[in-house]
Amino acid sequence: MRPHWLVSTASVALATLCASVVGIASTAVGPLDSTRPALASITALVPTSSTNEFGVISGGVSELAAVDGAAMQLGPGVTRSYRTYQLPGGVDPADIWSFTVKAQYFGPTKAQQLWRWFIRDVTTNKWVLLGDNIESVTANTALQLRFYPPGPFAKYVSPGGAIQVRSVSTNKPQVLQLDAEWIEFDASAVVPFAGWVPSVGTRWQYQLQPPVDTTITAVPWTGGPAVRPDVFDIDLYEADGVTPASAAVAAIHAIDARAICYVSAGTYENWRPDAAAFPAVVLGASNGWPGEKWLDIRRLDVILPIMSVRVQLCAAAGFDAVEFDNMDAAFNRSGFKVSKAQQIEFNRAMAGVAHFHGLAVGLKNDVAQLTQLEPWYEFAINEQCSQYNECSGYDAWTQAGKAVAQVEYTVSLATFCPSAIAGGRSGIKKDLLLLATPYTPCN
Repeated sequence: MRPHWLVSTASVALATLCASVVGIASTAVGPLDSTRPALASITALVPTSSTNEFGVISGGVSELAAVDGAAMQLGPGVTRSYRTYQLPGGVDPADIWSFTVKAQYFGPTKAQQLWRWFIRDVTTNKWVLLGDNIESVTANTALQLRFYPPGPFAKYVSPGGAIQVRSVSTNKPQVLQLDAEWIEFDASAVVPFAGWVPSVGTRWQYQLQPPVDTTITAVPWTGGPAVRPDVFDIDLYEADGVTPASAAVAAIHAIDARAICYVSAGTYENWRPDAAAFPAVVLGASNGWPGEKWLDIRRLDVILPIMSVRVQLCAAAGFDAVEFDNMDAAFNRSGFKVSKAQQIEFNRAMAGVAHFHGLAVGLKNDVAQLTQLEPWYEFAINEQCSQYNECSGYDAWTQAGKAVAQVEYTVSLATFCPSAIAGGRSGIKKDLLLLATPYTPCN
């Protein structure tokens, strides 16, 4: 939902720094995310029992304790079963902020036979869908499935500390070899980001078309004297599309305001100076804007080094934070079969890239995964949440003391400002050109 301008392209060599970024391709967070607890703080649980509800199962729960080739065979045909896990004593479920269900899968593709995983919500006694075997594109090839349940995570833990995970197959004569299944969680203290972060209610300006007007003021919807922004969200580059916006950032700092660096992390833009760095294999369908295509975010080994260079440029230009756009390929027609779990892994990894370069990071949209991603991000930005009735999803963010910036393009100020103010969101009215004006903050 952003307009863009076309400029000439030129190659930008990838910095040697990027070599360190590739190392996080195999994990969701990785060594870049220095603001979060180390991976060693993650606790892994293996199932303590297995219950067959329907169908044929061969093998016991002991086969699921390790990725070692010893597998529980589920099927053929319709199969429904669940495994029970036990939370260690002394762990308060309310303290769990990272929670992942994983399965080592060896079986049919989704087209051959649909397998779905669920987790029991003990507060409703209903099974909540986690996901399926969408990542299986080659039959009988070992792969690790990852599922991220929506929080709060305490609702999946019984008073006695039990957690139940269910797998269900469709009525096709296929067999799944379940080599392992386990739960990973982190209940350690989340270390706050050490740098600047916007506070709830911070007044902001969204101007992606340079040059940036730092003199702008406007009378807010609530009335009174004209006010100016405290934060400017602007593009990484100046009007030539090549020069990092260090001069604009300096001008913003000169009026005692802060600068957020706009970077599209989920799409390829053919006018960017690093466009030649993207191999054709990661370019997908158009996202609706001329010259812009979705990226295959499953290829962390390709995408993260390129994005790290961009974020490094943001930091070198003096920006205080970065916002990543197009972070919801799993919910769009990207041209790739991106699962919800892969989207979360990419978004968490991008947060790690920002933190590695010393910048606060904002999550753009991806409202379906707000709960799972909130611990990794310092603030959020949403386009048109009032228009699409999505704003309530950000209540937990503002209640946690995290700023939420809201921009509306077609909804009237009188329609969205009251709820934005009540919800602690920093609302503004703009048009799709995202020039300096029009600009009206709610308050």
